[in-house]
Amino acid sequence: MNKKDKNEFTMIVTDALNDVMIPALESLETRLTDKLASKEDMEDIKMKVDSLDRKFDAQQNRLDRHGKQLEDYGERIQVLETTSL
Repeated sequence: MNKKDKNEFTMIVTDALNDVMIPALESLETRLTDKLASKEDMEDIKMKVDSLDRKFDAQQNRLDRHGKQLEDYGERIQVLETTSL
């Protein structure tokens, strides 16, 4: 290959890359930008997770309280069963 052929080959490859790769990369960038979560989306997700954590903690507290009540009732029943009438 002489210098003219190399330059021509380089131009063909460059044009082909510009025609094919640049639009493909722009399309990819658009798709990725659309799929990435924004800062507001992340804050919204954090708020929802915090809300779920609070609800879970409240439910756990209710379950603990009801469990304690059942234990107390069990103790009262045992006392009543052991006392003679």
